[in-house]
Amino acid sequence: MSLEQEIEMEYNTAREHMQIPEYGRNIQKMIGFAKTIEDRDERNRAAKSIIKVMGQVNPYLKNNEDLTHKLWDHMFIISDFDFDVDSPFPKPLREDFESGPDRIPYPSSEMKYRHYGRVILAMIEKVSSVEDDAERTKMGAALANIMKRAYLNWNRDSVEDRVIKKDLREISGGKIEVPVEIELAAAKDLIDPTLRASSKPSNRKRKGGRSSNRKKSSNRRNHRN
Repeated sequence: MSLEQEIEMEYNTAREHMQIPEYGRNIQKMIGFAKTIEDRDERNRAAKSIIKVMGQVNPYLKNNEDLTHKLWDHMFIISDFDFDVDSPFPKPLREDFESGPDRIPYPSSEMKYRHYGRVILAMIEKVSSVEDDAERTKMGAALANIMKRAYLNWNRDSVEDRVIKKDLREISGGKIEVPVEIELAAAKDLIDPTLRASSKPSNRKRKGGRSSNRKKSSNRRNHRN
């Protein structure tokens, strides 16, 4: 018999499915063996020993009642909910884990100007309700600068003021009109300096790299002489 025939190769695809891979296959085998122990007291002792080993695999779960509860839940999950031992906590049910978490509601409304964000759109709606024309124009100019900053954070290139003013007019339904003569803040004053620095290319050239090396080599020759 050849050596290849004597050695039985075991591939993960042929092994038993791991319920919680984080604990490793050895712990799953330990639980599988403990399930076969007929004496209940001995099986309970084996379960407690397995919990200690699981705590060593995840040391942050030790000495915490809530997290120890999680260890016992994990042990029952690994056993496929078929482990008859006396647990200090209520045994978890299979359906509690198969149902999955509740779906988180997500806004379904479409945003045409999503690069400004919902907060700015809500601000535009608030400013649009101001009755005084002069006050609404003043607040609209300040709001246009906020919109410009949000636009530049999304697109770090330049943006023309007329684009921001046009968007503000369209979003507000024509209620906020920033006059042409009102200039918005310069782009360099609105972009976060950290973002502006990160957008620059980092291809720095070494200054005097070769000349300094030449200088060092010449100094060495002079010293030898």
